[in-house]
Amino acid sequence: MRIVFFSDIHGNLEALEAVLKDIESQNIERIYCLGDLVGYGPQPQEVVQRIRDLKIPTIMGNYDDAIGYEKKSCGCAYNPGRETEVGDESLNWTITNTSAATKEFLRSLSHTLEFEEEGVKFLLVHGSPVDHLLEYIRPDTSSERLQKVLERVKADVVVNGHTHLPMVRWAMGKLVFNDGSVGRPKDGNPKACYLIIDVVQQSISYEFRRVEYDVKSTVEKITEVGLPAELGLVLVLGKGYEMGQSKSKNTIDFKI
Repeated sequence: MRIVFFSDIHGNLEALEAVLKDIESQNIERIYCLGDLVGYGPQPQEVVQRIRDLKIPTIMGNYDDAIGYEKKSCGCAYNPGRETEVGDESLNWTITNTSAATKEFLRSLSHTLEFEEEGVKFLLVHGSPVDHLLEYIRPDTSSERLQKVLERVKADVVVNGHTHLPMVRWAMGKLVFNDGSVGRPKDGNPKACYLIIDVVQQSISYEFRRVEYDVKSTVEKITEVGLPAELGLVLVLGKGYEMGQSKSKNTIDFKI
């Protein structure tokens, strides 16, 4: 059974379409989305509609929660200064530019999803098994903390998103994966990322797929719709960067 897991599309339709096209060539039998369909990117409506049209089982991410309930914060771990300001601008723009029907769909998403395939039990969660929406399980999360969040988990495999960093770790007799990010990678590689897990008679193999997409087109759309220019630079770099002090106006010149 070949299963795809992806997350953190963040309103980036070009990246999503490129990933969906790549999936078509991989003999995939199931697809799951681990949340954060919206935020930061210029096409939240289109991304949500694409996922709905394809009827992909999807769980809630922290940004889906923030937009669905029109919250004042997405709970993200921003650095103080301009990065926080950019995050606030993105949140407010996305709330304004998503329909009532889209918000209703985002509110309807479950926090977790569990299933069993060929004797292997899976748990899907955006953040962690303890804090479903907000906790970051990173490659450098301490072994002690990882064991703590897994101590009540009955699944054999945990797949999460949220960090935008592809990862696989072993702890407490369980495999813990992060599927990376489709629309906003943060590992220094701007290519979209998703995870394939192949389960055969309780044996597991996996692959992180990296997919090129039209970054330039997405960056141009970010500018056209009035989102902060910094969001485009994150896509070009494939990672976050120091945005400096807070300021009311900001101009960034860069070429792709």
